[in-house]
Amino acid sequence: MTEKAKSSFCAKKYLLSLFVLCVGIAEFFSASSDIAQETAWVLAARKFEVDSAVSKSAEAAASVLPKLILERISVDAKRDVRPDEKIARKTDALLTERLSLFLQLSKELQARDALVLKNSFQLEFQLALNDEQKKIKEIQDKIDENLKKQELIFHPEKAKRRVAKEMQKEFAPGDEIITLYKNDPESLFQCGEEAERAGVYSRSYEKAANSEKINSLISGKLVFYGDYVSASVELVSYPEAKKIAGAMEVGSLSQISRMAENLAFALLPKIVNGLPVELSFDATPEDVLKDAVLTIDNVVYERVPDKAVVSSGVHSISFEAKGYARETFVYNFTGRRRFFVEVNFKEESQGAVKLVLSRFTPGNLFFDGKFAGPSSKTDYVDVPLKVNGDTVFGYFEGTLKDKRHPENDKSEMMFLQIPSRLMKDGNLLETNVKVFDISKNIDKRRKMMYISYSALVLSLPFLFYTYGRFVTYQRAWSAEYGSVDYSEYNRYRQLSLWATGISAACGVWFVAELVAYLIAVDKTLPPKARKVRSRTVRKMENARNLEAFQAMMEGEAKAISPMLPDEPKDAGGSEEKMIGPEEK
Repeated sequence: MTEKAKSSFCAKKYLLSLFVLCVGIAEFFSASSDIAQETAWVLAARKFEVDSAVSKSAEAAASVLPKLILERISVDAKRDVRPDEKIARKTDALLTERLSLFLQLSKELQARDALVLKNSFQLEFQLALNDEQKKIKEIQDKIDENLKKQELIFHPEKAKRRVAKEMQKEFAPGDEIITLYKNDPESLFQCGEEAERAGVYSRSYEKAANSEKINSLISGKLVFYGDYVSASVELVSYPEAKKIAGAMEVGSLSQISRMAENLAFALLPKIVNGLPVELSFDATPEDVLKDAVLTIDNVVYERVPDKAVVSSGVHSISFEAKGYARETFVYNFTGRRRFFVEVNFKEESQGAVKLVLSRFTPGNLFFDGKFAGPSSKTDYVDVPLKVNGDTVFGYFEGTLKDKRHPENDKSEMMFLQIPSRLMKDGNLLETNVKVFDISKNIDKRRKMMYISYSALVLSLPFLFYTYGRFVTYQRAWSAEYGSVDYSEYNRYRQLSLWATGISAACGVWFVAELVAYLIAVDKTLPPKARKVRSRTVRKMENARNLEAFQAMMEGEAKAISPMLPDEPKDAGGSEEKMIGPEEK
């Protein structure tokens, strides 16, 4: 084989491998997208039923309560889908397919019977009849195949080994991400009036829910007695339209938010479909747990119970006790039926740090959601904090001035933080806070970056053209072609140098704007406080000395002013005009 043939063969082999790789990647991403679509478990809610003769507030509660329940459940949770649920989905899909095929079969049979009524030649009639028979046979084969698949679901031992393995993999237990209907807790499921009258357990309602790919629906009924309401809630699973959970809560309309929390907490174990988990608690020191407040997923326990039962999965647990720092953690309680939770409480040390702005800007400082004090040139701002070794975030509220239109001045909030290593009582700290519109600054820098990049791109064609012409003339001149004009050669040499300089300048401009844009984006992070520097201390001392000097001068001026003689005034109260000697 010649070298040319070998290179051609290698190139074809490389292209074939590249093609196979691209096809494999495309199939992988398409399969991944299909899996991502199949792993969504959609939860919806409908408007609760109420008596016909109720007040407007009670009527509004029928829509508000299911929305509040969905808000409490809108967490990043997963449902443990069991094989029976997956089998129910598959059989329902096969039933829907059979119904569709049956309607198609009925249509084709009517079309075949209608051929007898047509006046056509024998050959034409026979061809049309054979065509219809072929269509009917295809539909019948599809129905038989559908029935065979359903039989294999309930009798997998009749299937071949490969098909049995695929079915075992398809119906194996797995996790699916719980998502809300239309990804919005404010969206309640609604269907036609006929399905609403039939009820959530009817076939018509089930078809409407399946068409929206709803896997479970929260339904309920409200009964009012004055200002008090009783809520009976059911969790209905689709397909099959069966009740998988129920809960009841009684409260007043003013406590509807707490009712929603309790109902959501009662339904959540069945929604995630996890086995219940038993939690036991212990603390160091031991006596702190008696007066502590426990919070599990926004459900507050006034006293810590000996044991708490929750569903398996991720839960947020928080402990609060007077005189101790709050302890919060998130853990995935799966794999066991019992868990032991031990808490090490840390005593809170009340303290304060003193903070000053490196560059004085009038405004107010806020920490821990409370007002710490106004910024000052001459003194520190006491930031009373619970010093427990954690990073503390706060914000500075200043005024963003508009030089052209002072009436358009607006307040701007700038965040800042004190690192944990500096959180020590009595520390003297400073922070560099500049009040400006961060988003406006980022937009400005981004626009300038785009402009510089556009200038760089537009300068390149001129550079390529002039440099290419210059190289062509240079090679022709070196080869001593008689038709080359030296003036043209010199002109393109000068143009190429100018084009190179312009492109280089545009490139430097673009790099500078890119760095400026990255710096502008980095300024979204809150500045960290640091230990006060000697320069800042000197500035504060100078400001205090200046204020003391001004106060002294004002005091002396006030002391001298009573000793000065009053200016003469005329009888009418107006000042007398002084007459000089020349006028006399």
